Amino acid sequence: MASSADAPLESGLSSLRLAADKYRSILNDEKTGNIRWRYGGPPIFDTVNKLFEEERTHRQLSLTLSTSKANMATREEKDKYRSVLNDVGEVQWRYGHPPAFDLVNQLFEEGQTKVWPEGSLEETVQNAIKSWEMEFSHKIRLQDFKTINPDKFKLFVNGREGLSAEETLRLGSYNALLKTSLPGEFQYYKPEEESFESSHDAFRSALPRGFAFEILSVYSGPPNIAFKFRHWGYFEGDFKGHAPTGEMVQFLGLGVLKVDELLRAEEIEIYYDPGELFGGLLKGPPVLETKTTDTGDNTAEKHSCPFTH
Repeated sequence: MASSADAPLESGLSSLRLAADKYRSILNDEKTGNIRWRYGGPPIFDTVNKLFEEERTHRQLSLTLSTSKANMATREEKDKYRSVLNDVGEVQWRYGHPPAFDLVNQLFEEGQTKVWPEGSLEETVQNAIKSWEMEFSHKIRLQDFKTINPDKFKLFVNGREGLSAEETLRLGSYNALLKTSLPGEFQYYKPEEESFESSHDAFRSALPRGFAFEILSVYSGPPNIAFKFRHWGYFEGDFKGHAPTGEMVQFLGLGVLKVDELLRAEEIEIYYDPGELFGGLLKGPPVLETKTTDTGDNTAEKHSCPFTH
């Protein structure tokens, strides 16, 4: 029987046993003294426990860093040219979700002729126009727009009568920009015969990598911003029965952007020659050609390969 003098020793041994291994509770059982151990005594796992804890800490740190990097990547993946996409809120999108501009952003970066300093007036105007085009193409409610003042907005193209925000949204940006006063027989493209969807389908088909936009010059600052721009893409899909050529199509133009104190567009005037764009798009041969067979039968209509011309 242990004396009172032995009590502190027993208590200390008990504490050591309890502290011996926090991952293997059966080693803390007081009955281990009656166990016949292979090597004469209870095993000690200090080294392997230390290895385990160090590896666990390393993995936890790696997971934290990975999560942080993932969050950063998510932020970086948000469109750097259209900041309004980073604050979507309760936006109602035309196709049910925010658009992705990876292809056209790549096209822009590979083909831009001007690289403006970050925060410059030129970069600000360039991104504002990109955001403006995005909203009219992908949002369906004017109340969700960030880039325009919907109560005052007017779009003027080549000196024609201005279109309101509602009219521009209904027509779509392609139809609004391609309206013309030419007689019907001279029109390359007839906006009045196109819907919002058909107009966008036609140009998405013709320019599958997108229609990139850049600012070439800015001549004055707000509130009346005068600028020169370039729009371009690669004709790699059919357009209105014309086979693709694979060539770049582009046009240059001038614009005047009137903004309010919040830098929202109140009026946009655009001046350009649509013939520059359609000259490239109508250059491709007809998709369907009539070919004469060996028997002289000239009624067989066959699809021609657009890449053999």
